[in-house]
Amino acid sequence: MAVELGADWPVTTDWPFAAREAELAEIERSVDTGVGVLLVGDAGVGKSALLRAALARAERGGAQVVRLEELTEPPLAALPGHSREARRAGHLRGRCRSGAKRRVIAWADDLHLLDGARLELAHRLVNAGQVVLLAATPSHRPLPDLIRQLSLKKLIRRLTVGTLDRSGTARVLAAWLGGPVAADTVEELWTLTHGSALVLRELTEHALAEGSLRQVQDSWRWPGLSGAPDSRLVDLAELLLGELDQDERELVGMLALAGHLEAGLPVVAGLGEAAEALNRRGVVVTERSGFRLSLRLAYPFCAAVVAASLPELTARRLRQRIADTLEDTGARRAGDAVRIARLRLATGWIPEPSRLRATTLGVLHDQDYPLAERLCRAALAAGAAAADPRWELLLAEAVIGQARHAEAEARLARTAGTAAPAGLLRLRVLNLAFGLRRPAEAEALVAEAESGPAGSVAGAGEVADARSLLRLLAGRPDGIREAGSPAGLAVLALARHELGDDEGALEALRDAHEDDSEARLERLVLAGRIALHTRGEAEATALLDCPDGDDDGPRHRMHVALLEARIHRGAGRTARAVDLLRQAAVYRGPDEWLATRAERLAQLAGALAESGESAEAAAVLDEARAAVESLPYPVAADEVALEHALVLAQLGDRTAAARQALKVAERAGAAGRRTQALAALHLAARAGAAAKAAALLPPDPPAGSAAPAGLSAARTAHVRALADGDGDALDATAACFERLGLLPLAAEAAAMAARAHQAAGGHRKSRASRVRSSELVSRCDHGLPDWAVDEGRREVGAQTELTSREREVVTLAVSHLSNQEIAAQLVLSVRTVENHLYRAYAKLGVATRGELAHRLVKRPGRTH
Repeated sequence: MAVELGADWPVTTDWPFAAREAELAEIERSVDTGVGVLLVGDAGVGKSALLRAALARAERGGAQVVRLEELTEPPLAALPGHSREARRAGHLRGRCRSGAKRRVIAWADDLHLLDGARLELAHRLVNAGQVVLLAATPSHRPLPDLIRQLSLKKLIRRLTVGTLDRSGTARVLAAWLGGPVAADTVEELWTLTHGSALVLRELTEHALAEGSLRQVQDSWRWPGLSGAPDSRLVDLAELLLGELDQDERELVGMLALAGHLEAGLPVVAGLGEAAEALNRRGVVVTERSGFRLSLRLAYPFCAAVVAASLPELTARRLRQRIADTLEDTGARRAGDAVRIARLRLATGWIPEPSRLRATTLGVLHDQDYPLAERLCRAALAAGAAAADPRWELLLAEAVIGQARHAEAEARLARTAGTAAPAGLLRLRVLNLAFGLRRPAEAEALVAEAESGPAGSVAGAGEVADARSLLRLLAGRPDGIREAGSPAGLAVLALARHELGDDEGALEALRDAHEDDSEARLERLVLAGRIALHTRGEAEATALLDCPDGDDDGPRHRMHVALLEARIHRGAGRTARAVDLLRQAAVYRGPDEWLATRAERLAQLAGALAESGESAEAAAVLDEARAAVESLPYPVAADEVALEHALVLAQLGDRTAAARQALKVAERAGAAGRRTQALAALHLAARAGAAAKAAALLPPDPPAGSAAPAGLSAARTAHVRALADGDGDALDATAACFERLGLLPLAAEAAAMAARAHQAAGGHRKSRASRVRSSELVSRCDHGLPDWAVDEGRREVGAQTELTSREREVVTLAVSHLSNQEIAAQLVLSVRTVENHLYRAYAKLGVATRGELAHRLVKRPGRTH
């Protein structure tokens, strides 16, 4: 039987309550209509904290709150102020601050622990309409019949309290730590906790106490769990796992070491009853992939603690048992061979020479660089380098993956003096340019290779590809004319895309038929990006749904997440885009030309700003700017600068945003990067500098030449329509964006069309454009940016015209929180809160805080 946490685990009262605004608002709406709420969720998700926050908000609003366990017969006698004399004096009919009848709320935490008499009392009071019930109960507990009856009568409703998502985790951490938290630290903590508020609190307090969680350059950073966990973390893991019998303990140990196990494996089938029991209690969860069903522990934190706490001999036995089972079943899943090797290597086993290279390649693919280095050194010690010089390259890759770039360059330089293996030049160029930040030395290296003795065709092709890569890194794609080998086609395709030749880029990708997984991945990513740019969301999504190959390594997951996020962000599904970008931003592999760490962080910052998370957007943007500062890669630097401009615009500084975007446009245009320059001009025009942006647009191509298509054409038309104030052209641009599946841009263009029509006296056209814009906004996660909202046509109570942050501030203000309390909860300064309220007053047409409740229209959120 699972252990309940509510009664046995202490609650830290100063842990911040955050990231539950939607649930609080839903509880408030329900209570306002006289319907109680039963909070249902797994142990540790924060039901009790949410209940306390809801009660505090109700009490501030004038409701009378009393604990259900403290009620006695007759029902109202125990309520403060509800003696017979008080009732006779009319206290029961007193009014709260909003003017409504004074409501009485009875509450109970751990409703399932109440005795029958208390449940009967609650049932009678709620039925009589004398109280509204707020309560919490674990999800795995059956509801008492009396509470079910109230639910059937719609006198109480269930509200499932889920775990925190990644954004919620970031907000809770920032509130608790009092400052921004690095993106990789947020992801590390979310990965271990899967959003459990209880586990997050304990891990954070543990990391603070041991000093591993600390501020570095104004951001809180944590390297993760290391070493043996302390006794409190072990106690928490045991509490979450509950009491385990021998078979359950065996299965938990194997899952902790293996991460996941297929349900059909004999080792799992033999513990079938234990698996079912653990699954019923929520200790083990199932995940389906195609026809395969896998098991894993519900809390990765528990897996980490159990794996670190197992006695050495027990861990050795379990690893061997899992490896034997996987081998006996044929290791049929992708990656099983590497899993087997990793399990056996942890017991001290070294694979035989015939399997050593394949094992090492698999471990490198999974980016377990320390283990790969160990295997490489074992092979070299056995004399493998004499038979196969590629072992030196594998060792260099493992060393580069651990950020020991100088050591890798020294080893690669020595290898270059012998029979140099294929791939050596490319690896040295990337290590010098990205790892050591010494592009001049990389340039000299390629020049030396070009002037050296004529080599093989493959060698000449490798030199040509290295030269193309350096030109791309220098921000000069116009110098890249052809690929030296099939492996260089991805660089050629990106260069043509940047030059504005999307059809040429797609043609280059169609010529790529590499068996190498890295080449296939680069082809998929670039094809998806260009398809989104030229033909829209549907075609890009189709490519994503049918990837070339079934690779599932960390690099593959990062690039696919980036592409998927680009699609979702363009379509207005910002919440999903933010989630994917959080995962991509913390990829731990070496920096690369196709997606640098700075670019990934910058994209996350831009998506956060679009979704209203302005404080975190600014903090992540600082990380991105620091990452790009010493990276000599103009394409990446300008990508970061563009996202910086977008964040500035979303935060309200449109002048600075337009100025920065125009600078990017000038730099990119001078280097021939037409696509990036046009993106910058488009942003500058949207931020208010349409005339300047239109003046910098490249001239139309001569007759007979291919005209820009897809997003390039739409951006060009949008800039010109904004500069001309042409409502009809803006309507046409909105339709073009909608055909491409870019709904936020379509909604924005339609809103600007409404404004242009209104200015020209076309009231009917203006209304039609405004209606179209509202319909498009309703299909997105977020509303229009401030610059697209018609200041002269703001409707009272039009909540879509408030920014996400303004809605948060207004919602808390309506709940009678002071500016100081709002600032503390949202991790803002009091001055910022005041500014948000001032702008909200103007948008809603009110002059005081007291009018907000009457003016603000509350609407249920959409589900996406």
